[in-house]
Amino acid sequence: MLKRGREHKAKTGESMKVQRFDIVPIPTHMRDQLPDDAIMEFPVDTAESICSFMPINFVGKLAPRPLLLMHAATDAVTPTDSTLEVFQHANLPKDLVLLSGLDHFPLGTADKRLYNVLRVWLVFHFALK
Repeated sequence: MLKRGREHKAKTGESMKVQRFDIVPIPTHMRDQLPDDAIMEFPVDTAESICSFMPINFVGKLAPRPLLLMHAATDAVTPTDSTLEVFQHANLPKDLVLLSGLDHFPLGTADKRLYNVLRVWLVFHFALK
């Protein structure tokens, strides 16, 4: 898909459009968790940038700003190991929260743990109330 996209852009000067699920393969049973107004078609450049971005090359530069990584303990889309690797490359201050019983779209749930963790973390690091 990326090769076709580069060829298309070289030929036409325009970015080829691709479907959301061709960029990030969301399992069929989870697709209904997207909001009704979710964008379903993107320029192939979006896929190219997702594939080329390596968070471990940048996360160490965030400090001294605090970092919070929250991840579903068993994510069907993004491997939890990826988040663990990013966390290992980050400098302090850093926090990692793995949430059980959730999947790739935790914000779409009514799970109060997510919002409680976020609220407490923001108050602790930024004195927000």
